[in-house]
Amino acid sequence: MDDNEMKRLKMLLFNNSKAVSHVHVFGEDESGRSEIVRQVLKNPEHDWICVSGDFLYADGSLKLLLESLAISLGFKTRGDKAEHFFSNLYSKVEWPDESSKKLIIFLDNAQSIVDYPPAPMQCFLDSYKAINDMTVRFVTSAPSCFTQYHINLSHLSVIDFHIATPSIDTTKTLITRVNPSIDSKFLNFAIQTLLIYCKSPNTLLGIISDAWKMYENRSSGEKFEQTLAKECIGRASSEKLGIVSGEKSGEKKSVETSFETMPLAMRYLLIAAFCASNNPPQSDSRYFAKNHGRDKRSEKKELRAEEQRLAKELGPKAAELQRIICIYETLLKLTESTSCGFDLKNVIASLDSMGLVSVTNRNNLDIPKIKCLISLETAHKISGSLNLELRNYLEYAT
Repeated sequence: MDDNEMKRLKMLLFNNSKAVSHVHVFGEDESGRSEIVRQVLKNPEHDWICVSGDFLYADGSLKLLLESLAISLGFKTRGDKAEHFFSNLYSKVEWPDESSKKLIIFLDNAQSIVDYPPAPMQCFLDSYKAINDMTVRFVTSAPSCFTQYHINLSHLSVIDFHIATPSIDTTKTLITRVNPSIDSKFLNFAIQTLLIYCKSPNTLLGIISDAWKMYENRSSGEKFEQTLAKECIGRASSEKLGIVSGEKSGEKKSVETSFETMPLAMRYLLIAAFCASNNPPQSDSRYFAKNHGRDKRSEKKELRAEEQRLAKELGPKAAELQRIICIYETLLKLTESTSCGFDLKNVIASLDSMGLVSVTNRNNLDIPKIKCLISLETAHKISGSLNLELRNYLEYAT
């Protein structure tokens, strides 16, 4: 994204015109669209207040979405009534300028707006207009145009702003601008190596900067050492992309012998994909609840479940990526584990290239579907390394 586009985005976000009520930023995930918006909103201009929420993690609940926004703004709200939220917002927020109350609400993962009832969502996006001396501007982010996701909201006045995925030359320029110490030969080699796994400039910058530090510390001379560079890039990328160091691209290594070296994010994501592929969607609330695990299955229930499984001849089915991510997040909470710094879609791409999952809905990139291809035996071994009892999370446990 060049300087002119950045200036245009800032003008859209921070201009004082009430005519601009909703700016929708869209582009491929590798464009870094959401991160760009967050960086712009970190330094608001002209006394604007900025707050962020996420359609995905509120999971179709307008009540949860409003509560999270209210907490970020320093007040409490109850229920899913948008008019109550904006009334409290008007009276309880400490505004920089009481005579000019201006708020930007950034809502990420706008593709998940399809999970919300249309009437309350329309009220949420419209009801602030009843307060004349307050300006509210919505900023949303998703892979495609806003109208692609909710036909009932197509009447809203939305300004679309496209952020394109940077070209290879642009990515090199951006990385060099931020970290000019990286050798040009090393940078070219690193980008060629990593581009099949990741196109996000921010992620590439972090990986290549870490790899360059390793390379500098171990390099023996001025001559470029390709083998050493490849090793350093492999180690740095394994931490952020979930790529197992030492494997060649597209080469399917035996998981039974390598799963313990996989990053936690990759293992948890594999188990989440396995559960989503082998469980019906309606079972998720039963198996992935906060207090799940207190009531163990009896042997009789196990036998009945096995009979049902054999009768239905179930096989793994493709599951929506959003559902897999929700199960992944729940498994982390249930085991009180943390896994930071990973781009989950990049981990999925790595698992796909290793032949452990398959992406079966490539014609609709906004709502990809993933099928887990690992065997039950392998899933048991991976879950064992995470101290998870896999049978407690499967509809038809064996």
